[in-house]
Amino acid sequence: MRTAGGCTRAPAADTPPALLVYDAELELISASGSRRVPYRTFHTGYKQMILRPDELVARIRLPRRGDGWTDYYRKVGTRRAQAISKVCLAAAMLRQGDRMTDVRIALGSVAPTVIRCFQTEQILRNEPGNLEAAKSVLRSEIAPIDDIRSNANYRLRVAGNLLEEFLFPSRGNLAATPL
Repeated sequence: MRTAGGCTRAPAADTPPALLVYDAELELISASGSRRVPYRTFHTGYKQMILRPDELVARIRLPRRGDGWTDYYRKVGTRRAQAISKVCLAAAMLRQGDRMTDVRIALGSVAPTVIRCFQTEQILRNEPGNLEAAKSVLRSEIAPIDDIRSNANYRLRVAGNLLEEFLFPSRGNLAATPL
């Protein structure tokens, strides 16, 4: 199976949501030279990438961030080790005092490619206390399927629970709350 950046081309890979949240940049190299591409443009469709047959991922660059960021990553799978994700969510938020000034949310295993949830981020920036609106918008941005690992309804529910767990960590482990 062809890999890129240490992961398969599958939307269930663990690393891609974090790379999206951190605005990663890839350096791709080949015998003819190198090029840099924003990670957000790397996946173009189900198991499709812009990586040419003669290229390798040489470096992954993450921009430096200042203080005040809260980071979150959670993978939900059948087992704790070596499990393919049913849902994984990476998120980060920047707080200045009591105010959320930036938020980033990305999910894997819920669409044909890993996705960044820009509409959910916008809701959280404009209405940070409106969890139900954010969960509703999140569920509209993803397109989970039924497959051997899980079903779409479970993935929708878990994605919303992971968002809540990120925003309100004191509420405990909500990810796998039964339907």
